[in-house]
Amino acid sequence: MNKILHFMLPALRKIFENINFVLCWFLFYPYIIRHRLSSKSKWRRLQIGCGQNYFEEWINADIHPRSDLILFLHKRLPFKNNSLSRIYSEHVLEHVPYATGIAFLKEAFRTLAPGAVLRIAMPDLDDLIDGYQKDWRRFDWVNWPEFSFVQTKAEMINIAFRWWGHRHLYNKEELSRALSEAGFSRFYFVEHGQSEYADLQGLETRIDSKLIAEAIKE
Repeated sequence: MNKILHFMLPALRKIFENINFVLCWFLFYPYIIRHRLSSKSKWRRLQIGCGQNYFEEWINADIHPRSDLILFLHKRLPFKNNSLSRIYSEHVLEHVPYATGIAFLKEAFRTLAPGAVLRIAMPDLDDLIDGYQKDWRRFDWVNWPEFSFVQTKAEMINIAFRWWGHRHLYNKEELSRALSEAGFSRFYFVEHGQSEYADLQGLETRIDSKLIAEAIKE
């Protein structure tokens, strides 16, 4: 049964994603108009790729009709220059090509106010390579029932690179490069759920969010 799901799930997921993408493409501008007419237009904290994880008094954005805003990372963010105080994303940037990630980070830099913070959480490529070399079964997702078919570390690492729409995985060096290219000169790496800013503490929901950076616009 697991082997059947192994072959069927990616195809079914792709069909659903295509339908959802087309729907959201048509809803993109109507959702921007709806947001600007709502009380949430005054909120200054934006979560990108919210999924089902909604933050109170944040603008929760995703490519899904249930979100507050529908946003695509390659498009201009619908906010004025220097207008946001926080931007947060968990497991988002690794799903787009590097150039698209840079475009989003530049938009984040544009829309954040001086002193405002961008927090990014994602899987860590270095952690993945370490697990591949030492103990590939230590990863949380490998032990999920739907991945019980995985038999070797080579199969594991191929899934990690190719499944779930992954396009570009980062380590500290690569994320530092991307943040620098986008205009951020002040950034640092933090532990899971930790931050010197109270409203950025405890936000991560994924165990495999091993690479977490905070960038401050100066």
